[in-house]
Amino acid sequence: MPYSVYLTTHTRYEDVRAGAPDTLTLKDLRACLSQLAEVCPTHEVRRPDGAIWVFRAGEPPARAPLLTAGVRPNNGPKTGTIHLSVSTTSPFFLRNFFELLSFAAMVKETRGLNAFEAVHGHALTVESVQQLTDVEGAYARRQAELWQKHRENLYTTVQMPLEFPAGQEDEGPNLLALRLEHPKLPPLKKLIAEPPPGLGVEVEKTRGLWFDRELEEPVMWFNLNPHAANQVILWPHWGRAPFASVAQATFGAAARLQSRAGGRVLWNGEPVTPERTAWIQRYPELLGVELLQLVTLGWEPASRAV
Repeated sequence: MPYSVYLTTHTRYEDVRAGAPDTLTLKDLRACLSQLAEVCPTHEVRRPDGAIWVFRAGEPPARAPLLTAGVRPNNGPKTGTIHLSVSTTSPFFLRNFFELLSFAAMVKETRGLNAFEAVHGHALTVESVQQLTDVEGAYARRQAELWQKHRENLYTTVQMPLEFPAGQEDEGPNLLALRLEHPKLPPLKKLIAEPPPGLGVEVEKTRGLWFDRELEEPVMWFNLNPHAANQVILWPHWGRAPFASVAQATFGAAARLQSRAGGRVLWNGEPVTPERTAWIQRYPELLGVELLQLVTLGWEPASRAV
C-alpha cells in the first residue's frame, strides 16, 4: 500500500479518515503543486483517471517519479481532500518519503492547510517533520524497514514494483516474468550455463541465478515451473536500473535461452511476437506502472515515444 499524506481544512485526522466533507478542489491542488515546483523543479502528467504524476525535472527518467496527487472527493464529485502518495516499492522511496513530508510541512506553513500522514495520523508541521524524518528516529527507521520488506516480498509474491502508485496499489503482477516452453526442456544447469559477459551462474536444484560478477548482485532469476514440467520461468532482480532497460535485458535473456535450447517464449500468457512487444522499442523510457496500465487498462504511456 502506498505511503500517503492528506492536505485538508480539517483539524483532526479522524475527520479525514472518516471522509468528512472537505472544501478543496483541483485549483487548490494545482496551487500547492506550483509551490512545490518553485523549490523543487517538477513537471506534471495527468492520467486518464485524473491522478497527477509529479516528476522531478532534469532527472533521468527512472529517478524522476516523485509522487501521485489528486483530490479525493467527499463533498460532491470535484471537491474534497487532497491526497498525496508515494510508492513504497520504488527503489527511491526514502528520498520521495522525505520530500513528501517536507512538502506537506511547507504547505501547512505557507498556505494554512492542515497536513496529516496516514500511518499514525500525525499532524505534519515543520517541527514534527523534523522529528519524523530523523534518520535515527523510530518513525523513519520503521518506514525504511517496511520499504525493505516490501521490496523483498516482490520475489515471493511474483510482483513488480511501481514507480507511482496505481490507485491504492504500489505493486503489480510481474509483467516481466517470462516463460520458456519446450517439449524436452534441458536441465536448468545446462540451459542457463552461458550468461552474457560479466555475469556468473548459480544453480540450486530447481532454481538458478545470473549475477553480476563485479558487483556480486543478482541480475536474473530462473525457476523450473512446478506446475508445468516443460517450462522455466525467468524474471529480473529489481534493483535501481530503469524499468525499460530491465525489460530489454529480460527479453534478451529469454531470447538467449531460446536460441540455445529452442522452444517458445511466452509473455503475459501468449507467445512473444514483435507486435505484442512493440512497446519495448516504442517507449525507451517506459515505467513499470505505465506498462501495467497499458496492458490492463489500455492507457497510453506518458513516456516519450519513438
